[in-house]
Amino acid sequence: MTDVATEMEADSAVYKTLLESTKAIPWKIDWNNMSFSYIGPQIEGLLGWSPSSWLSVDDWVERMHPDDRESVVSFCVAQSQAGIDHEADYRALTKDGGYVWIRDVVHVVRKDGEVDSLVGFMFDISERKALEQSLQQANVELKQTNGELQTALGAIKTIGDIIPICAWCGHKIKNANDEWISVEKYIMNHTEAKVSHGMCPGCETGFLKSA
Repeated sequence: MTDVATEMEADSAVYKTLLESTKAIPWKIDWNNMSFSYIGPQIEGLLGWSPSSWLSVDDWVERMHPDDRESVVSFCVAQSQAGIDHEADYRALTKDGGYVWIRDVVHVVRKDGEVDSLVGFMFDISERKALEQSLQQANVELKQTNGELQTALGAIKTIGDIIPICAWCGHKIKNANDEWISVEKYIMNHTEAKVSHGMCPGCETGFLKSA
């Protein structure tokens, strides 16, 4: 073996070691027969499936969440056929029946103008997806809280304007239709408060004196 060949082999081993020591999972698919010619050993640590079990693209398809399968496969096939590099997020099936969110970054290798192979990296984005879902839930709750706050502010504004109360009896309020209605009815019409009846100390004293 020549020195050049030895050096190239050593470089290849170094590159392979570097690839297999990262969290990103490298892979390669031969386009002509749609088979995996390589997938990094990290795949077993992430999904539980051994590298030797990834034989063809059918294994990739079958190990994808049913809800993601049709759209992701159609997108990736179309982009690959057009020779366009692309990315896809989907849930990958683990050997124990769970799912892990994956981002597949794909580079289309062309030879003599034709698609020759696909190479790429798989990334575990489960934590990112969990954070996105938490943010979405927080946003929904925030919108609900804002809606409730606006309702409360509307009620405050309604009863915060100048209210014409009868100066003689103090029991009637003029509404927007120039109708004199009871204080109880006004409150019930303009707020969500419920009215109960009792007797204040002053009225109670006057009542007892008149009795």
